[in-house]
Parts: sequence; structure tokens; C-alpha cells
Amino acid sequence: MSISSMFSAGPGSAAGEAVAARTGAILDGRPDANPVAALEELAASLPALDDIREVPDGDNSALSDIEREQKNKTEGVIRTAVAAGNTAVWVIAQGLERAAKGKWWRGTHGTYEEYVKELTGRSASYARRLRSAAPLALETAARTGRVPNPGQADETRKVEKQHGTEAAILLFDVVAEITEEMGGEPTAQVLRAARQELPPALPDVPEQQRAEIETSARRALGAGVRIRTPLFEDNSNDGVRIRTPAEVEIESVDRVQPDEQTDADADEVVDAEIVPDSIVTLNDALRVLTALNKAVSKDTFSQAAQAGDPQEYADLRAKILKKANAFQRKVQFAPFAYGPAPQCASCDATTVPIPANQGVGAGAYWWCEACEKTMGAREPLA
Repeated sequence: MSISSMFSAGPGSAAGEAVAARTGAILDGRPDANPVAALEELAASLPALDDIREVPDGDNSALSDIEREQKNKTEGVIRTAVAAGNTAVWVIAQGLERAAKGKWWRGTHGTYEEYVKELTGRSASYARRLRSAAPLALETAARTGRVPNPGQADETRKVEKQHGTEAAILLFDVVAEITEEMGGEPTAQVLRAARQELPPALPDVPEQQRAEIETSARRALGAGVRIRTPLFEDNSNDGVRIRTPAEVEIESVDRVQPDEQTDADADEVVDAEIVPDSIVTLNDALRVLTALNKAVSKDTFSQAAQAGDPQEYADLRAKILKKANAFQRKVQFAPFAYGPAPQCASCDATTVPIPANQGVGAGAYWWCEACEKTMGAREPLA
């Protein structure tokens, strides 16, 4: 299907053709494509949210002519945005906000979940995540000229909750500039590290606020947060960086891939950033550890103890043991992973970990928010 044909039931105007052309440029990868401008034009093509009639629960009436026109226009924009990929993911979110308000699945789909899955190929829970993050993501794109992906938006939303919208946008912009300067990308991992370095309160003066955020970001990146290559506690290796697998010849060591996930939501999140930066880091760490384990045997220690300087060997042994124990503690106390949330046997809704306000067992059981009851133990994956 061509980009123009996606708008056959949609805008149907010069503006719609312009959006189609610009989105086509994104898909073709033409150098003159401006993703932020395309994003703004796509968003502007949607009917105004205030013009959408809010439909109460239980209303299964047929769509009016106006509702049908709004629906067709919005679905055309959503389909174009789906084709454009992550660049337009926030337009999808805005379109789904209108679909949710107007309950446009009436008469064609049993639930909102079914409607979203058929229209976008994504799960309803992922759509809700996008809808919540869309306002800040769009404002960030308009102000910085960079379109955040869902993982990045999750981090900036946490900053917005604590420090406000201006600080959230500033963090994204500053981290993007610093990582670009270092030859990297402002991944969600880097944004998280910079966010965690922020002080409890930021200055009110914009220039001072930016300076404080830049200081925090550079402090986080200077502490060994990975930009391109994995570092093992960079500041505490006596100035020597442990080489990455790309720099070390490793024979017959295949990259360890994460187990395939069948949970739709997990697939959605991976799709947003292709492969999470943190998973890449852990895979690289495993390869480095595998290479070290092959290269250093028991005989290596025995020979070093017999042939080397006793004090030098003792110092090296102590340092290696300290590093190994530190890494082992990180793994030992790392969070567990859990399997996909089950469906409620009564209403078929997707369950969530039992909230803390429900008393004993918070997080240890699955909870149906609609039925307000538990749905079995929540066991970590082995």
C-alpha cells in the first residue's frame, strides 16, 4: 500500500498529501526528510480531541456521520504513522487517544484491546504507555528537533514528575548533545543514569537549571555509563580499560541471545528500541567473562605464583578477587524477571502485580484491576 493510498479515507486534502509525501520521505530514507516536521504535520492532520464526542460505557449505538468521518481520518493517520515506524510512534498515540475517547470500536470489535491490535499490530497496554508519554514526547521533539523513542520517553517522564516539563526536556536535550559530542546516542540507559544523578531540587533560573543538569549528566557519563563500548568499572581499573570483545580475539564464543519472548508487551518494548541497550551490555559482559574464563586457567595462577614476583602476584590476585566479588554481588542482587501476565479467568483482562495498597503479598501475586481479586502467584523466571 502506498503512503498516498493510506490517506484515501483520511484527510483527502493538500495537507494530507503533504503529510503523505513527507512520511514517504521518511520511509525512503531521503536525506531531505525532516522527521520532526513530518511528526508535527501528521499530528496536525488529526481531528481536534475537543471535537470528539465522549461516549459513556455501555453505549453501543451506531457511529454518526461525524464520528465516522473522524474515525476514518484518524485511522488514515494512524496507518501512515505505523508505516513510518518509530518516528511517528507518538502520532499513533495521539490517534489512539481519540479512538479511546470516542470508543470507535463500537459495532466492529468486542473490546478496545482487539481494536488496537488489529489497527496497529500492537497491544493495548503498549498503546496506553504511548498515550501517557505522547504529550511530553511531542513537546520534546518540537523543542529539541529530536524525536524520543518510548524507552527514552519513560525516563524523561520520571524527570517531569519530579522537576517539571522544562527540566525533562532540558535533560533529553543536554544528554543528546553530550553523547553526540562523545560519538554516542542518548539511550534510555544513559538518560536513566543522568536522571539518577540529578539533585532533589533544581534551580528555578533556566540557565542555572541547564548548568546543573549538564553537570549531573557529565558526572553520570564520567562514572562509566556505557555509550558505545562496555566498560568494567572504568574509574577503578588503575586507568586501564578492559578491552571489549571487538578488541579481543575470542574463538568459538557465540553471542548469547536473550530467550525469545512470546509476551506481546515484551515484543512491543523491544520493537521500540530494536534491542535494549542494557541487554546488549549484558551480552557483551557475558562474552568478556567467557573469554576471560577461557584465557585464565588454574595453571595461569599457579605459574604466576611460582615464576612471578611474590608481592606483585599477591596484589594482582587480591585485585582480581575484589573485582570478581563486586561483579558477583551485582548479579546476585539484580532484580528477577517475570513471565507474561496471565489473563483474568473472569473478565479476560490482563492482570498486573498486586498493588501495595492491597495489603500483604504486594508484587507476589497477579491482580485483576477490574475484578479486584488475585489470579495466582507471580513467580520469577529461573
